[in-house]
Amino acid sequence: MYLSELEEGEVSKELAHQILFQGIRDDDAKCDCIVVPSSRTSNKYRTPAAVELFFQGRSSRLLFSGGYNGEFIESESMRSFAIEKGIPENAIIIETISTNTKENVIESLAALDNHIGLNNMKRILICTAFYHMRRCHLTFLRYAPSWFEYSFYPVLDQTTRPDNWWKYENGTKRVQKEVNGLIHYAKHGDIMDFNLDELR
Repeated sequence: MYLSELEEGEVSKELAHQILFQGIRDDDAKCDCIVVPSSRTSNKYRTPAAVELFFQGRSSRLLFSGGYNGEFIESESMRSFAIEKGIPENAIIIETISTNTKENVIESLAALDNHIGLNNMKRILICTAFYHMRRCHLTFLRYAPSWFEYSFYPVLDQTTRPDNWWKYENGTKRVQKEVNGLIHYAKHGDIMDFNLDELR
């Protein structure tokens, strides 16, 4: 069964868990760029994780993706945080237009093509919240060049982790919203459809 064949609001807890979390792990591979889609709280979880990955030598480039949220430009805030932690400014690429995951991916690809050249790239490392990783990956699969390969660094927050999300009201709501979104996007062609049998 494919993701697009499911109905929003009719997914069991077990299947929701599989859809969002199963099979996502870090392979420790080196990459052409660490790509970090933003959120309002990026500098609490995602940006520190990306900085750590940079200093581990996983890539010599960071891309922060995210636009204006009504108060500040998220990618600019992420860049400032990274520079304060010792990342060289010339190692950082930002795009300041996107306001959702689809735009994150499309604008990130444009920025990567402008700064590196997509033809010069083979693998990217996606660094985002664990529960957001599937959507981000499937969106890249929909819009990125077919030769791209992917590594994942799923960032753990406090209440939407694989080992605890169902214990918290906000974690449960976030997982339900994310799964419903994936189904909707798959039905409308905004992400690559996903064969759930591959999870087994």
